Amino acid sequence: MNQKEVSQNQTKYIQFRLSEEQYEKLKISGETYGLSPNLYAKKLAQKSHLKKPYLEHDQAKSLLLELSKQGTNLNQIAKKLNQFDRMDNQDKELIEALRYTYGVLAQAQKGYKELWQQLQK
Repeated sequence: MNQKEVSQNQTKYIQFRLSEEQYEKLKISGETYGLSPNLYAKKLAQKSHLKKPYLEHDQAKSLLLELSKQGTNLNQIAKKLNQFDRMDNQDKELIEALRYTYGVLAQAQKGYKELWQQLQK
């Protein structure tokens, strides 16, 4: 492909602002390779290796919503169980199992929130 064909295929334009210090750093780095700051920034963008997210945006969003709903349900169950004045051993075991399950879900929800934040970057 010659230069004219390349420029005809590249129809999108991106503009961004830098501080004076950032621009100087970009300019010096570009000059090291004999490139203008614009061309150097373009080469950097083309060679960047972005990590593919574990989940698609919609999947992560629906997963967080589902985890939130499950946490709400567990809270409602725990609240009802804690309202009993007298509990037998089976009720106590059930409450402990629910608390454990809630803890596991809370950990998973925390992990998914962190993942969600990474996906939004």
